Amino acid sequence: GKGGIGKSTTSSNLSAAFSTLGKRVLQIGCDPKHDSTFTLTGSLVPTVIDILKEVDFHSEELRPEDFIFEGFNGVKCVEAGGPPAGTGCGGYVVGQTVKLLKQHHLLEDTDVVIFDVLGDVVCGGFAMP
Repeated sequence: GKGGIGKSTTSSNLSAAFSTLGKRVLQIGCDPKHDSTFTLTGSLVPTVIDILKEVDFHSEELRPEDFIFEGFNGVKCVEAGGPPAGTGCGGYVVGQTVKLLKQHHLLEDTDVVIFDVLGDVVCGGFAMP
């Protein structure tokens, strides 16, 4: 678990490769920098946590197009966001993102889900089942 070793690049390349094989792919960026899907979308997309803040955490007010962005070859891209590096618990934000995806039945419509996990894990949320 270290930053700058190519996790996002590898994740994006895997997403692109699976999509060219005809798979329905969802890539979830789990870093507060929210740059995991940049190479797929060409921009920094808004994070789930920031979008939830805008609706005062009333997730029922959100539609999939509010937090899912289409990337290369139809890859669905989501950036969870989270606390600044070295503080708080990124696992909480990822949990909220998965909950939101389940609410909208978006995991059922996907063949491959790729999580691009941040390099400096502060809590055990990513290491523990």
